Amino acid sequence: MKKFLSLSLIAISLFLVTTVSVKAMTVWKFEDWQDGTNYGSKTKTTDNITNLKGEKEEQGGMKRGPFNKASKAKLSDGIKEEVYVGLKKDDYQNGELFELSIAINQQNGDAEEYLTEAVVMTQKSGDNFILTSTWAKDKNPIATIDEDGVYTYKWEFRKGDNDKIQVKFTILNYGNVVGTTGFVDLDVANASKATTVRYLWACNIKASYGVDIYTKLPPKPDSTIENPETADINVFFFLGMIGISSLGLFILRKDFI
Repeated sequence: MKKFLSLSLIAISLFLVTTVSVKAMTVWKFEDWQDGTNYGSKTKTTDNITNLKGEKEEQGGMKRGPFNKASKAKLSDGIKEEVYVGLKKDDYQNGELFELSIAINQQNGDAEEYLTEAVVMTQKSGDNFILTSTWAKDKNPIATIDEDGVYTYKWEFRKGDNDKIQVKFTILNYGNVVGTTGFVDLDVANASKATTVRYLWACNIKASYGVDIYTKLPPKPDSTIENPETADINVFFFLGMIGISSLGLFILRKDFI
């Protein structure tokens, strides 16, 4: 019995590690951004930074930028996606802006098609960046950014009451919440058909500099932590897994003595 219990604990720990790795959030790599005709351009500034620029001419009031196919995380399981965005005030003129959007698919027979999306606009205003969205509960800004840095833009999607799609956008500065919309019901027809993430899209870049997207969150200045948004979770998770595995090995060892 002790041998069975110990082996079970080890198996559970290995299963959980595998499960977490499968459900990891999308990593936005340079090579995965799609640019070209009608979708602006991308430049690999460094191994960690992709600069996205919009089209020179507007189409439908937008200067479209590149898009990136996202993960296949299911809405029924809850969706969380993060993208790391560099904001430097000297790179932008007053009034310049860019918009980032994460879209959701719907199932139509064997095909997955566009259903809805949650666009967030970042605009230089005076000596600040102002973040807004049209789908938020009120017309107030989501956040006002007055310091240069690399910020985490985080979207969360879930199914709410009556199969409504709910979305929450949060902007973080190395784990500290700068602003959030809270969960908001999206007014979408056929919401019950919602399935997976369709893309992350720089849908409107009206800024000559473009926008810097980081593949990995760089270390916070004067810090050795690479990704504080998830560092605490990872530490506690793996400590827990080590504890479970150690307990299993201890029981197994005692069973053989």
